[in-house]
Amino acid sequence: MDTKTTGLLKDEYGVEEYNPDLYKFDNVATGIQSLDDLTDDHVDYYHNNGFLAVQNVFTNEEVQLGIQAMYDIIESQHPEVKIIYERSISDVNTLTSEQRHASVRKLHNQLNTGDPRLLRFAEHPKLLEATTKLIGTEIERYSDQALIKPPGIGREKPWHQDNAFFDVPLGTPIVGCWIALDKAVPENGCMHIKPGTHNEGPVIHFKRRDFQICDTDVDLTRDVMVPLSPGGILFFDGLLHHGTPANNSSLRRRAMQIHHVPKGTPRTSDEERMAIFGEEGKDATC
Repeated sequence: MDTKTTGLLKDEYGVEEYNPDLYKFDNVATGIQSLDDLTDDHVDYYHNNGFLAVQNVFTNEEVQLGIQAMYDIIESQHPEVKIIYERSISDVNTLTSEQRHASVRKLHNQLNTGDPRLLRFAEHPKLLEATTKLIGTEIERYSDQALIKPPGIGREKPWHQDNAFFDVPLGTPIVGCWIALDKAVPENGCMHIKPGTHNEGPVIHFKRRDFQICDTDVDLTRDVMVPLSPGGILFFDGLLHHGTPANNSSLRRRAMQIHHVPKGTPRTSDEERMAIFGEEGKDATC
């Protein structure tokens, strides 16, 4: 849910402080260099650990075209895309064009524009081939977003499982493709993951700083950072615990995220999903 401000959407969350000890910075996953290097052993690694990083997939030209497409969507306030601003911005309507671009947190369904500069990411043959191998059957796209951490104000995304947000049957394999458009590093909020947690099933989520795993339920010993070069991809399982700290740096951190599920996956109701992941923690406290 987002708070609406005179036709513009602001993030429901984002002003709360968090304990920086929730994120560790001493373990780094490097992954493989290219999708051309993908082997059955890497597919097995993905299934065992819940993620696989690939550093070089898209060219610098493709990345720059994708960034320009996102800029154009924000500038035009494209009607097919939900544009969400950081909650810390007091009045979105008073921002200049440049300030507005530096305040956007998320774009929902940007592929609805049909922009070929963005579709080339979603329709990249090697990406689709790799995702099909990871899921193990024919796939379809479930969702797409642009995830942005503006310099200095980009908020934390607390530890969570993506399946907690998706209305598909429990047990559906979901592969997230997180594509870096800027260099994603510890300073600007690169991805943090907990290898193997996808094999431990769904976890109750709470509405606190986001819809999230309770801070006291987070295993602080398993944190691995995944820095990426522009054009790199992190493939990860929908049940993998992951999160990103705030961007307190002067560096932009823009990414595109696409989720795939097996072709023909049925959709379920919010009530069914919340019975598994939510209801404010059922009988638990956070």
